[in-house]
Parts: sequence; structure tokens; C-alpha cells
Amino acid sequence: MKPSMITCPSPMSFIVLVLLVLPSTVAADNNAERLRETMTDIALLKGQMVQRKTDADGIRDALSEYLKAIETEARREWREKGLNTEVEALNNPRLLYDLMLMAEIQAYIRRYTQKIGYYRVACDRLSYLYQQADDDLKIVSTLSGMKIDALASQADKILDGYLPQAQTIVIQPDKLTIETPEKMWEALNKGK
Repeated sequence: MKPSMITCPSPMSFIVLVLLVLPSTVAADNNAERLRETMTDIALLKGQMVQRKTDADGIRDALSEYLKAIETEARREWREKGLNTEVEALNNPRLLYDLMLMAEIQAYIRRYTQKIGYYRVACDRLSYLYQQADDDLKIVSTLSGMKIDALASQADKILDGYLPQAQTIVIQPDKLTIETPEKMWEALNKGK
């Protein structure tokens, strides 16, 4: 019986084989690095958005507590002065001031509630995008460069859209809808 012979590839065929495999390995490494960078950017922005949401929750809660205190003060003034009509209430400087302050606080609470919703949606979208990038990273060797480019482009667009809102909470007072003292009186009067 003749022993089987194992033949080694020639050095030239080994070099050709390495050169054929090398470009796809380098491309996969570049794609993986791009995905990791994108995931880092997404995670950083999501962290900022979570913090802004937490900040907005805290501010809204503090405003709600302040609103309750002002409402209690307004009711006390209303009862102590024996104010029975809207005209009497609006002619009382302290009650009028409380009603105006309540209206302004409610406007801010509504705006912070909107911001909280915005931050919640942003976090959800960023979580989805992060998961998509993570899934792509796991199979990066089989993905084409075009798919990675498309994901990176989508991520950049979303990141650019959310980045300005991630730094600070911005509420523009001139864009708030503040109820009139008359409407506040009606609401306060209904809740006797």
C-alpha cells in the first residue's frame, strides 16, 4: 500500500489565494469599523436624549406641584374674600395674578409634556437604529458596502435631526398658548 501524498501549494498559488481573500477581509473590517462608529454615535445621542427626557420629566413634575400650590392659594383667596362672580374674581388683584400665573404654568406643562413625547420617540427610533446597526455588524462580512453606506447615511440623517434637541431643553415662551384669566376662572370655578 502506498502512503498518500500531501502536497503543499506552491508559494505563488498561496500568494494568489491571499490576495483574493484580502480585499474582502479589508472591506469587511472597514465596514465593521464604520458600523461601530455609527453605533457609538447613536448610543451617545440616545444617552443625551434620555437625560433630556429625565430633565423634562423633573421640570414638568415641579411645575405641576407649583401649579397645585397656586391653585390652593387662589381658592383660599376666593373663599376668604367671598368672591362669587367672574367680575369680582377678575377685579381682585391677587386672584387675577394667580389665575394668570396658573395659565402660564399650564402652558409650560403642556409644552414639557410635548417635549417628553418627542424625547421618548427619539429614544425609540435611536434604539431601533442601534439594533439595526448591531445586527448588520454581526453579519458584516456578507453585507455589501452599499448596504453599510445606506445604513450609515440613514443614521447620519437621524442623528443630525435629533442632535440640536439633545443638548438642552428649549421652550420658547412666545410660542406658548396661554389661557385667559377668564378661562382659568371658569376651570377653577368648575372644580370648586
